[in-house]
Amino acid sequence: MFYYIKSRLPLLWALLAIMAFAGCMDDASSPAADPFADCRYGAPKPIFSEGLRSVTQHGFHLEESRAVETVSFDDGLKLSILQSGCDYIHQEFQFHLIEQFAGAPSSYWIQETINRFNQLGQLGPAYVIYVSVADALSERSNQIVLGESTELQPGFFAKIENGNYRNGGALVVTLSEQASGSVASSE
Repeated sequence: MFYYIKSRLPLLWALLAIMAFAGCMDDASSPAADPFADCRYGAPKPIFSEGLRSVTQHGFHLEESRAVETVSFDDGLKLSILQSGCDYIHQEFQFHLIEQFAGAPSSYWIQETINRFNQLGQLGPAYVIYVSVADALSERSNQIVLGESTELQPGFFAKIENGNYRNGGALVVTLSEQASGSVASSE
């Protein structure tokens, strides 16, 4: 099964793009008022929903130039996803961890990222793409430097950062079609 997923990785990235950035043309009041009207993928859509297994709370709203999605899972994990970019996908996954992991080595954060994306991939068939992301991260784990974009396949990058979030730690993972700069904020 994993060979099948790996051999279809470019197709799965395309499906992720469609799933995350499919146009919401019905929601727009007028093309002039829609800041995403001229974007290749249209306005971002929610990735998750409250009716999904393991999801206990869900929120989604569009802002002027991005979408903000918040998800709470039954195991206590909280996730914020910031989707931005008009013609190029840019998704920032902020995993809010209960404990601080100050001083943890890079290998810890890389493995934690792989674990979290594998966890998301177990939510159902629509989320199997995240298992492919985890596999690609695992294959390139020796090339990953925290805070720097790593090309997972031609035209698709991941960047892993660690930080603080309120009373705990944060794992910030950016998936994008272009190499990313540093995270502007980690709340």
